[in-house]
Amino acid sequence: MAGCWHDAQRAPLQPPPGEIGRWALPAGFTRLMNRATLSDQQNARLTVRPLAAEDLDGYIAYFTRPTKADAERMGLAVDRVPSASRLRSDLEAMIATPADRLRSFVLAWCLDRKSIGHSSLKDIVPGDFGSIHLHMWRADLRGKGYGPRLFCLSALDFYERFNLKRIICEPMAGNPMANGMLKKIGFPLVLTHVAASSDLSVVCELNRYEILRNVAERYAVAHPE
Repeated sequence: MAGCWHDAQRAPLQPPPGEIGRWALPAGFTRLMNRATLSDQQNARLTVRPLAAEDLDGYIAYFTRPTKADAERMGLAVDRVPSASRLRSDLEAMIATPADRLRSFVLAWCLDRKSIGHSSLKDIVPGDFGSIHLHMWRADLRGKGYGPRLFCLSALDFYERFNLKRIICEPMAGNPMANGMLKKIGFPLVLTHVAASSDLSVVCELNRYEILRNVAERYAVAHPE
């Protein structure tokens, strides 16, 4: 689940000038959005969008100033996290990365249009595969029921944006909130193994879930807010 720098270092925060069209969601995404989101887009409380410059402070603080409990929950190797200034400059430098060169991508989780967390997709093989991570930055919003819908919206965005056939998620086995959320949505647990989920993660026991598109869509439609 950690996967922060490994996931984000190649992910632009917003489309460069003249690149808006390349960042547009494919038309197929309206299948879900027409039913669940676009009908109330102006008033939607929970939304996802590409990470932007305005989100950097929250993103950076989450990874550079975690509590001991948060670092343990994520399986984060805190000694490998870059400094805040280095993280910011490197993330800003990625804004100009062409979309067709992405191997990772970040969506901001928003409540009332303010970012509160993110989902990242790493190891992207366009047209085939990706590995999703989830992070709720604000401790006061964990356990409020926001995560499942935001996670499902993120997964559906990733499926459409990169034309994927398969997504997996591998939270730390000892992270009860992440595992509980994925089971609540209905994603199947297919493997438990020992590995590091990213360059910034400790080696630990991970649970692998298949993030099935139809399961994510069913949950998002059934829980519009």
